[in-house]
Amino acid sequence: MHPLSSGTHKSMLKLLGKPLLEHTLEKLRSNNITDVVIVVGKNNDIETYFGDGQKFGISITYVLQEKPEGAGNAVLLSKKYLKGDFLLLNSYHVEIDKFIDKLLLAKTPENEGVLLVKQKKDVWNYGVIEVDGQKVKGITEKPEKGKNLSNLCIVGIYLLSLSFINILEKTPLKHYQLEEALDNFAKERNVYFVETNEETVVLKYPWDLLSVKNYLLKDLRKHIGKATIASSAQLIEEVVVEDGATIMENAVVKGPCYIGKNAFVGTNSILRDGVDLEVNSVVGANMEVKNTLISEGSKTHSGYIGDSLVGKDCRIGAGFNSANVRLDRETVKAVVKGEKVDTRLKSLGVAIGNNTHIGIKSSTMPGVIIGENVTVGSGTMIMNNIADGVRYYTKFQEVVTKNEK
Repeated sequence: MHPLSSGTHKSMLKLLGKPLLEHTLEKLRSNNITDVVIVVGKNNDIETYFGDGQKFGISITYVLQEKPEGAGNAVLLSKKYLKGDFLLLNSYHVEIDKFIDKLLLAKTPENEGVLLVKQKKDVWNYGVIEVDGQKVKGITEKPEKGKNLSNLCIVGIYLLSLSFINILEKTPLKHYQLEEALDNFAKERNVYFVETNEETVVLKYPWDLLSVKNYLLKDLRKHIGKATIASSAQLIEEVVVEDGATIMENAVVKGPCYIGKNAFVGTNSILRDGVDLEVNSVVGANMEVKNTLISEGSKTHSGYIGDSLVGKDCRIGAGFNSANVRLDRETVKAVVKGEKVDTRLKSLGVAIGNNTHIGIKSSTMPGVIIGENVTVGSGTMIMNNIADGVRYYTKFQEVVTKNEK
């Protein structure tokens, strides 16, 4: 998730004014699931934000995982708090409310676990189940290409009985401890699967935040708080404007769009196709923003930002433009940890880390990742990723000659 989740867990990244984890907990509460165990690491800000969960209508128990030793270890650390069948999911599953009833319906006295699965084409990126009717016969994590057992892939949402803990305890600690234990569980006990055709979310790379954002925006309903909105501004379809926000003359906001508290939308600006402006963020005059997250406290001037992610407290000068489509119209590739990754997106702009400052008339190529605490000089074309904490600029040569008569 670099450069967006530095210093915080990715579940605490904010969309539509709330951390992702808050969206997930709200969906659980709406389905009458109110007893929650959250496994956290050291120096986390999750416990500080949520406390005991009372103000969110739930009861939270925290379990400390001192080292990042995987989901299997996390479950074992939580053992003493599990009193019966339990739901296990990653913290970013903001779509969990769509599946709870289906999982509960499939969980009968005859089976001891239910796995949510979805058909995928690139099965080698997922855990794939082997089936016999509705029963799961085994699980292969990230199978080799050409050795597909099926195209049914695990989503990362499980309903399990306490008998699973016994098998997990016998499974050696390793990166895929949970998946190996689930495989053994399916081979030894009755485990069923529920297939869904509904959208499921993934949060592995920075650009995945765009799809999570758009998933949440689908449920947006128009709401205008105590905001200052010019009479010539246009708010079209589902738009939320929070208290203290300002929308200036001739601005066009096309929903779905979220404008957070005290955010500012400048004169003649255009926001379209799923924009999320977080608290205290600024879109300057004559700026077009499309399908983009601008995080809290970040300020932009004029130009174009498309299909992009802007971290907190950034400053982006006038005339900035993010290219978001390749000239050959192929999918955008991004470099993550030195490896080129196919994002499978035809449109993808830039990901900018927290507290980065970009000078006027600068631009970025599709799929570029700029680290945090970066300073980019004016008039710079950014072709490749920029590491954290550097100054990056194009060197110009000033030439002064005397006019000939």
